[in-house]
Amino acid sequence: MSKKKVFVETWGCQMNVADSETMLSMLQAQNYETTDQVEQADLVLLNTCHIREKATHKVLSRLGALRQVAEHNPNMKIAVAGCVAQAEGEKLLDKATNIDILLGPGKIEQLPELLSRHEESAKPVSALGFKKGRGDDKPHHPVEMPTTVKPTVTGKTEITRYVNIAQGCDNFCTFCVVPFTRGREISRPAAEIVTEVKNLLADGAREITLLGQNVNSYGHDLVRDQKLAPSAHGPFVDLLEEVVQLPGLDRLRFTTSNPHDFTKPLAELFRTWPKMGRYIHLPVQSGNDEVLERMKRKVTVAEYWERVNWLRDVDPEMALSTDLIVGFPGETEAQFEDTLKLVEAVRFSFIFAFKYSPRKGTAAARFREQVPEEVMSRRLAALNELQDRITLEMNLGEIGRTREVLCHYKSRKEENVYYARTEQFRLVKIPSDHDLVGRIVNVEIIDANKTALVGRLV
Repeated sequence: MSKKKVFVETWGCQMNVADSETMLSMLQAQNYETTDQVEQADLVLLNTCHIREKATHKVLSRLGALRQVAEHNPNMKIAVAGCVAQAEGEKLLDKATNIDILLGPGKIEQLPELLSRHEESAKPVSALGFKKGRGDDKPHHPVEMPTTVKPTVTGKTEITRYVNIAQGCDNFCTFCVVPFTRGREISRPAAEIVTEVKNLLADGAREITLLGQNVNSYGHDLVRDQKLAPSAHGPFVDLLEEVVQLPGLDRLRFTTSNPHDFTKPLAELFRTWPKMGRYIHLPVQSGNDEVLERMKRKVTVAEYWERVNWLRDVDPEMALSTDLIVGFPGETEAQFEDTLKLVEAVRFSFIFAFKYSPRKGTAAARFREQVPEEVMSRRLAALNELQDRITLEMNLGEIGRTREVLCHYKSRKEENVYYARTEQFRLVKIPSDHDLVGRIVNVEIIDANKTALVGRLV
């Protein structure tokens, strides 16, 4: 039997990348193979993100383009998954009549069933909503796939793989739509996560990134709902200690880590286990306490500094990145200046900075004193200019140093060029006549720019 072809587009966060790989693994078991030519696809899978204001418009625009492609491929089916599907619901089917399958991120395990239902009825089908707890649906992770099916990689490399450890979020920050698109927090059992990581390592992975909307609160619901005995340092620290010791693992990372429940024992793991590297993403969102309170971030600037100091006590070279929002409702010039001061003082390796974008259903969308677009644009430009200078200074400071790197992939555009990451997560370009993919090597940094370092094999 000839295989059907699936073309996938993934937008947004790393959790969407992991969800896409999960769905592709399911489709492999249904006799699908991937294609990078949308014109050849029997199924187009759009895994969408709703974090920005015009997310729905982006999806509708892409669906309009696909309508033209489908004129030459009338058998093409289109599935829209992810957070836009959940946020818009079946209203999206009215706006785009070429959608055949609609499913939210809490229902991706139903994709094979939806495909069967659509083939039988030739009508649009959907699965939306959230699990209310473990056991509502069958697990939908790659570990549940037949052992003959190798999980599909949607990125550049099989060396680094993502594993979702929890779905949803209970924090309800006033700007964030995640609790409305991914639901309340539900943690996966640790044994299931460990088994999936083992399978990925057996398939050639060398770096694992554990994912959650807030990884620090992983397992609290397991303790509460299953009445498990709480551990001394918490379920997430216990999970990290179990995973980091698995044979074949060279690097263990995790994201996203909310600073309000980031603990000192978690910071100390970086001292105990060198495989965890010297980098962490720790979103702060603002450098002003009043803004943080309106955001409902449950942390002050002083408390954020406490976490930074815990990490840099482990290693003064600990690299940090962060998320920042400019133009949050009511943000004054003085409050924005506090953010600039924090960025200058912490010296992040890089940042993800955004203009505030009101999301339907969130508390902040109803706040008065919305900041004008031109003010947000000016502030974002100033923030990015500051961080670009800091990033360049830090990268230039690497020249002449020797760093241990894990090589992730070979360049598709440059001959005999490989790309790797340092323990501090800095990107390194390495010219080499030898295959370096998956290897840990030492390089001398000989050049640098804002984007990457250049390394010479030692």
